[in-house]
Amino acid sequence: MKNILVIALTIISFLSSCKKEDTVEPLRDVQEQSITDNQSIEDFLSSHFYNYDDFSDPDYDGGIVFDTLHIDNTSKTPLINQVRKEVISVITADGTFVDHNLYYLIAREGTGISPATVDSTYLSYEGLLLDKSVFDSSSTPVWFDLTSVVRGFREGAHKIKSGDFKVNDDNTVDFFGYGQGALFFPSGLGYFSRTAGAVPAYAPLIFKINLYGVNQTDHDGDGILSANEFDNDGDGVPDDTDEDGIPDYLDAD
Repeated sequence: MKNILVIALTIISFLSSCKKEDTVEPLRDVQEQSITDNQSIEDFLSSHFYNYDDFSDPDYDGGIVFDTLHIDNTSKTPLINQVRKEVISVITADGTFVDHNLYYLIAREGTGISPATVDSTYLSYEGLLLDKSVFDSSSTPVWFDLTSVVRGFREGAHKIKSGDFKVNDDNTVDFFGYGQGALFFPSGLGYFSRTAGAVPAYAPLIFKINLYGVNQTDHDGDGILSANEFDNDGDGVPDDTDEDGIPDYLDAD
């Protein structure tokens, strides 16, 4: 009787796994998904504005707020007329390149420097989906090595400038003159077919960023900044010129 039960459970498990495999969505075409995502992003940008009036006040110390254009605020300038765009090519599994549009908003120009796409950045952020639901955030500044984040964040943070700071007598730190911006990018510059926490597969992403500080990095300590070793051919993949399996920016050789 025990053996029969084991066999029955095995058959049920096998049938269940087959059923799950049958329902797995085939991987979507990168080019087609880029077009679909871009339309969704442009729809958002065309139907929303941000609190740019607040940012005209040099003493404003709040963040970026998105709101929907409707009857009461039709005079507001939509985001689509305020963002800038950069086209970023993504290499696919078959070696072809597909263009993706990264849209970015500079709400406040920072007084410092822009990070390279491999630098360490001190920032606070809020990640949203296009329905404006928040999937991740940190109101307290944290250090981010830009080599460890999705490409849209890495390339977008590069567009924002840092600020400055002063250390008070009580050892607290005040930041000022820091850049504030927002990024809007397709799933091909994010997680694409993967799910990540509350981020579903094929989801375009929005990030609001306050960039407080930048540390230029030399990951392998070879005296060459990682910015000069990471991605000189622009394909978004770390260079490995000696083909030893170790990316140049991590390879002291």
